[in-house]
Parts: sequence; C-alpha cells; structure tokens
Amino acid sequence: MRQNRIVSQQPFGDIPLFRELQKLLASGGGPINVAMATQVGTAIATGGAGEPAIPPEVGRTFADGVRASELMLTGYTRLSLDEPMSSEAVSKSWWVTSTIESCRWLLDRLAVRFTGELGRLGGDGGEESNPLELALGQMGPLLVGLQTGQLIGQLATETLSRYYLPIPRNDDGQLFFVVPNVDRVASDYGFDPDRFRRWLALHDTARHLVVTAVPWLGPYWRNLLGDLVDAIEIDVGDLERRLMELQTKGMEALEEGAGATSLPLVKTERHERALRRVRAFLALFEGYATHATRAVATEVVDDTARMDEGMSRHRASPSQGESLLAGLLGISFDRALESSGATFCAAVVKLHGLQHLNKVWEAPDNLPTSEEIKDPFAWMERVLDPPASDRQ
Repeated sequence: MRQNRIVSQQPFGDIPLFRELQKLLASGGGPINVAMATQVGTAIATGGAGEPAIPPEVGRTFADGVRASELMLTGYTRLSLDEPMSSEAVSKSWWVTSTIESCRWLLDRLAVRFTGELGRLGGDGGEESNPLELALGQMGPLLVGLQTGQLIGQLATETLSRYYLPIPRNDDGQLFFVVPNVDRVASDYGFDPDRFRRWLALHDTARHLVVTAVPWLGPYWRNLLGDLVDAIEIDVGDLERRLMELQTKGMEALEEGAGATSLPLVKTERHERALRRVRAFLALFEGYATHATRAVATEVVDDTARMDEGMSRHRASPSQGESLLAGLLGISFDRALESSGATFCAAVVKLHGLQHLNKVWEAPDNLPTSEEIKDPFAWMERVLDPPASDRQ
C-alpha cells in the first residue's frame, strides 16, 4: 500500500516533459544513464554520420613512432617498463564509447555528488510529502547522462590522443590516437601528416612512460580528481531555475541541451585547494614529459620546431570541450603554470642532473607545490637538500 501511494502521486505527472521522461528514467541503471550519455556523445562526435575505416598504414605510422620514442625516452630518463607499449588508431565514436567506460570511476563519483546535491532541492519534508525529491532522485542519472554525453561528444571532436586531456583512464593502458582529429589539425596547420603522427606518438609515449614506470602515480592522480569532485558544491537555486526551463520548453529542451552544458558550481576554498593540487601535479607531469621529449625529439622526428610552435598556439586558449569540462567537473587549466613546469624541470636538470629531478617520482611528498613549480630553488632546498632535522 505504501509503495502504491507513492507511485500514484506521479510527481510532475501533469507536466508533459516529465511524463515523456519516464521511459528514459527507467533505463538509468546506476548513478549515470550510460545509454543517454553514449547516444548523445556519439551523435555530437559524428554529426550523425558514419565514419570511414582507418587505413592500416596510419596505424603502422603511429606504432612505429611509439616504438622509436619508447627506445629513446627510456634511455634518456632511465625510467623502465615491464613490457613494450602498444598503440591503436581509432575513430571518434570509438573514443566516445571507450571514454565513458574507462572514466566511469570518475563519472559515477560525479553523478553521486550531483544527485546528492539535487536532494537539497527537495528539502527535508520526507518521502510522502515530497514528490519533488522523488522526481529529482529519478532525474539525476538522466541529467548527468545528458551532460556527460554533451561533454564527451564535444571532447571527441577535439581529442587527439590518450593524454590530450588530463583525465586518467581505467583500462588496458594502450595508447591510442583519434585519427580524424589528428588529420584535421595537421591540415589546419600545414603539418606533414606522417611527421605529425610521429610527433604525437613521441609526446604521448613520454607521458605514458611516467604513468607506467611510477606505480603510485595513477592512483594518486585519480585521488586528486576524486577530491576535486567531492569538493564540488552546486548553486541549487540556479539549478532549480534550469529545471523549470526544461519544464517550460518541453522535450525540445533536451535536444537543445538547455541548461545542461554546465553545472552551476559554487566557488569554495575547499574546491580551490583541490584545484591547486590538481594544477600543480599536471604542471609537473606535463613539464617532465615536455623536457624529456625536447631532449630526444631530433632522434625521433626531424625538425619539430614548426609543430612545437603550432601546437603551442593550438593549446593556448581553452577549447569548447575544455570549457565544458571546467563547467561540469570544475577542472580549469592554468597554461602559465604548465609552461612553468617545463622550466622547473629544465632548471633542476641543469643544476643537479636528471637523476635528481627523478626524485619527484620517488614519493608523492616529493612532488612540487604550485609555489615550488614557480620557484625551483624552494623545491631543491626542501627535497634535495633538506635541513638536518628533516633528515633524521
């Protein structure tokens, strides 16, 4: 009887939009509606059209670049691997499906956080007196699925490779390259396609080498992003307004993505602290990889200066996908700090040698802070030459 009474309340039952959503709500299957995310993401990524097959020779070019890069980078950095790297040339639709699956560890955490914040809209009047809370509890997976699909779909039109975005994946660890996007960038900047593929292979191999050779790095990176998501607070008043817009516009609002391109995040000190830690880590991670690639680039790719300059301009301003990422996860980029990361690594190597720079990978406590990235001497004093009291 209790269950029947709750169902018969039909929260928002007289609003056409929410009646039409019932079928979609029933397919949630967890904190995020994966079917919604995949369908929306694939449609945005491909424009609803099919994708041509990737020529085998393109995959071979990437594979050759990865093998050559791995040989040179392991020799320079002295970081070792248990087994050789492998790579795959992929389509945009492959990237959508793979990313939704391999990033579920983060997306589910975000969805739980989001639906928890949605509960604040319902107040504390209890189940029977609060049909709004019941409806929002059902809508959470759908709304997160819609937002995720929009985000993943847009990023699928921009992403070039595994490490193009700062989100660690929980998968088989294979490198991949999104061929349609790689070819478009090469054409836009007038790069030789094969040479650009080897350039990309070099840069992703450098990042993958660090992730693979440092056992604690992957879990640490995921924890940083998990803490960032846990620190998210949502402006529930703004969110309620967006939901009312959905009610007013009807089903076409979902097709337009009304109110779903970002979450109304509230800036808090806790979130800012978590973001600073993420940025400092990424600055060091990217800086180390950049330093290593510069050291061996001429052995792998002829004349990288033009591609270095072109890709620097390409990444200078946040893309639409990166803006969506900032709106959904609260992750924003600090290009100046990332640039300082390469300067930090070069300074330590110049003064003390690469073996001392590699101490950053010995333990999480050895990672530089944002302030130390900008002041390498402060990090060297703390880690390479600590006070006698700290050594005891």
